[in-house]
Amino acid sequence: MAAQNEFFDVSKPSNRRSMAFLACGALIGLVIAGYGLFTAKGTRSSGVPAEAVALVNQRQILRSDFMTQTETQYSVPFAQTTREQREKILEDMINEELMMQRGLEIDLPSYDPDVRNALVAGVELEVTADVIAQQPTSEELHAYYEHHRSQYASDGIMQLRDLVVRTDASRSAAVAHGTAIQAAAEIRAGQPLDAVIKRYGLVDSGRFMAAGHTDLGDIFEFAVRAKVDDALYNALSPLKDGEVSDPVDESEGVHLIAMIKRRFPVSQSFEQASNRVWADVKRDAEAKVRAANLIYLHGRADIVVAPDYAP
Repeated sequence: MAAQNEFFDVSKPSNRRSMAFLACGALIGLVIAGYGLFTAKGTRSSGVPAEAVALVNQRQILRSDFMTQTETQYSVPFAQTTREQREKILEDMINEELMMQRGLEIDLPSYDPDVRNALVAGVELEVTADVIAQQPTSEELHAYYEHHRSQYASDGIMQLRDLVVRTDASRSAAVAHGTAIQAAAEIRAGQPLDAVIKRYGLVDSGRFMAAGHTDLGDIFEFAVRAKVDDALYNALSPLKDGEVSDPVDESEGVHLIAMIKRRFPVSQSFEQASNRVWADVKRDAEAKVRAANLIYLHGRADIVVAPDYAP
């Protein structure tokens, strides 16, 4: 009883009373801090920020996005939409946010290729946003054109035949090469091509004919380049109308390229190529930004590669 009287007698010091007051003070402080924590902006709260129309697991659906989507879907100004229309859009946006959050929760990007591709495209768009927004100056465009002038030309056109002197058990490579030299000499002397083909037993490989056709057609030079190796291309590239190449030895025989018709590429002026130059400048700038971003990401990542694929 004396101890209890001492606890309530404020005229006398009491360790028990001091500890009790300290505990009460700490408890009150925790209550106040907790209230401030859970009602502060950006924390879980029943209130919706002014810039948002809803919170979904504390993630905002912005009013600006809500208004834009409403106007887009109903093709009228937001002020002219009905409450029912707005509620429908809000419900759709909330459902979309829930599905998106669920996708992240189950790590959907790790195994769904469509989600992965969309995520990669979104990150690349974010990385290159500044480059896309920037407009190259006239000086930058001219400088790029001068540095890459060779790539701004009209497409070359060819009409040609790939004639082959076959090698087999009865005709050695040396004999086939000599036959090709004689045939080339007669073509250059003005003999009709078909007559020379018949006389020397030349065979058209059909390499430059459309599938299922025996007639010749115009072929873009880049397509010809894709069909032949370096030796054949180097032999045919300088040929003009009516000319024939020197013999080129290949595994199946000796080739002669007869150029029936040739239109060489024509360089374009800056004015003619300006649209392509602008697109190429933007493309190269975006590629540099992407490469720099990948270097940064690689630098901060822990990447382990299987031994059989390690560089």
